[in-house]
Amino acid sequence: MDTQKLHEYIKPSCAAYNKENLLLLSDLCLYLGFLSIIASVVTWFTASRENRAYGERFGIFIGLWVPSFFILSNRLSRKADELPDTLADEA
Repeated sequence: MDTQKLHEYIKPSCAAYNKENLLLLSDLCLYLGFLSIIASVVTWFTASRENRAYGERFGIFIGLWVPSFFILSNRLSRKADELPDTLADEA
């Protein structure tokens, strides 16, 4: 297999895979985790009396997103720390 052709083919996608972008995504996931906590509590307490059970279940469902966002944020941050400042250093 010609690895040079493969490298040229995937080069545009590799350019987006850098330390700055991973740290940006990590921060975004962290903020979304905290936003999910707030949205879960707000959804839980603002449910109408007629649909109280639905509001409680939906609040719990939103609350389940929190650990996923926090874990993803942590993993992206760790991966960004493992990368060199630029991918050109590896080539």
